[in-house]
Amino acid sequence: MWRIISFISGLAVIVVLLFRYRITMRTTIDLTSKVAVIGLWRAGMQNLTALSRDALTLAFKMLWHNQPRLLLTVLGVGVAFFLAAAQFGLLVGWTNTNSALIRHANVDLWVMAEQTPAFDYGTAIPRQRIHQALSVPGVEWAEGLFMGWEIWQRGDGRRVNVELVGLDKSNVGGPWAMRDGKLGCVHVAHQVIVDELYLGPLGVKQVGENFEMIGERTVVGGISQGVRTFTASPFIFTSIEQAIRIDKRYHAEEITYALVRCAPGADVAAVQQEMRKRIAHVEVLTSNEFAVRSAKYWMLETGVGITVVITAVLGLGVGVVITSQTLFAITQDHLPNYATLLALGFRRSSLVVMVLVQSLTLGVCGVVAGSALFFSAVLASARTPIPLETTPLVYAGLVAVSLLSCLVASVMSLRSIFKIDPVSVFRL
Repeated sequence: MWRIISFISGLAVIVVLLFRYRITMRTTIDLTSKVAVIGLWRAGMQNLTALSRDALTLAFKMLWHNQPRLLLTVLGVGVAFFLAAAQFGLLVGWTNTNSALIRHANVDLWVMAEQTPAFDYGTAIPRQRIHQALSVPGVEWAEGLFMGWEIWQRGDGRRVNVELVGLDKSNVGGPWAMRDGKLGCVHVAHQVIVDELYLGPLGVKQVGENFEMIGERTVVGGISQGVRTFTASPFIFTSIEQAIRIDKRYHAEEITYALVRCAPGADVAAVQQEMRKRIAHVEVLTSNEFAVRSAKYWMLETGVGITVVITAVLGLGVGVVITSQTLFAITQDHLPNYATLLALGFRRSSLVVMVLVQSLTLGVCGVVAGSALFFSAVLASARTPIPLETTPLVYAGLVAVSLLSCLVASVMSLRSIFKIDPVSVFRL
């Protein structure tokens, strides 16, 4: 870091020299002038490098002088970063959860009833929409999917709200990983698939157990892995035919969604537009559009996402306050030392660099500590219904904002630096 600071400072010296002696691009500089400028640059760089090294050494020594305070500050900043990272981790995890079935279906287009707000709240459309979609040029494959809210009755009589998903012949839209059994079991009479994360709430202990849904007998034919739900109502998978029989609200020739795959090389946007023209009273969305719509509904319209963001901002605010107070205390403790450095020839810019370096040091140490806590929590929550997840972009943004917050927190200390009078060292 001191090399960067030295380079910038040296560049500033040259700019000042050029301005002072009015050397412009139009002025012809002879060889002697060039040598003189290079000499000034090297001399200035050497002096500034020495000052920068001394300033950074003193900055670290001031931080290390009170080790308990340093440790508590790093822990405070770390906890604040962990709080913000955990909140955004929840946001990312929930966003991935409420769009997981959409993304894992691996289809190009979704045909649905108009004004469908999210995957969990689809309504019935005629099964004929599948054949209409197949008639559109560029469509290679299309099948249906059922989605409905039902009641699962445990062996002890307790009832649990569930989301029943009915799969068509190809099982598209179903679980992407199985722990026990095979995905095709949903087409066996009465059989369903439940996820391992919700065995306890559903009262399931093993494959082969019998339960009831809306008075209809169901048998656990398989157990999936990693199929979470955002609504706290577990997903139950079966065939479309059995789902309609259990639900009793859909007619035999109705589905909730028509899933479409385009032929290789086909323009998905063009197929989407053509399908909208040919099929009336439906919406046609790409997988990405439908995933974004579902995420927006749960994160924004329900207020969950806004609450999480506010909590994360509060966490960063706590980090700013902790860093600001610590830096201010350190600066006040060492004001006589700063005055002495000014009297010895240090520039105020060097003292400013010292304070900024201290701020960044606290920030970096806090981010490292907070990251250790956060990624430990990510690993611990990986097999739970509520996971903490992140992306490189989200994490990098959090780190950048945290370090920037630490720099902002140094404002109070910098004001003290500019008020220091070096003459005060010689006063009794």
